[in-house]
Amino acid sequence: MSIDSHKIFVQKRNLISLPRDIREQLNINEGDVLDIRMENNKIIIEPMKLVPSSQAYFWSDKVQNDMLEAKNDVDSGNVREFNSVNQFLDGIKQ
Repeated sequence: MSIDSHKIFVQKRNLISLPRDIREQLNINEGDVLDIRMENNKIIIEPMKLVPSSQAYFWSDKVQNDMLEAKNDVDSGNVREFNSVNQFLDGIKQ
């Protein structure tokens, strides 16, 4: 994903405008949230997608690591099948 370099001017009240081709390629729209930070004397602007607070737990590092571990287990065949709920409950007690 390569876009040509753009020269933009800082406007009144220190506002800047993102060029249309960048906004379109990154699907940035009015009201979206952008993360802005400095790295190695450069300004990095990254689009953010907000998550409802009721779903925020899913994006925590712990849950994401647990999901990755579970995916690796499934991919490697490290799984068990149970024929009943009781068999499952007995299996997780071990």
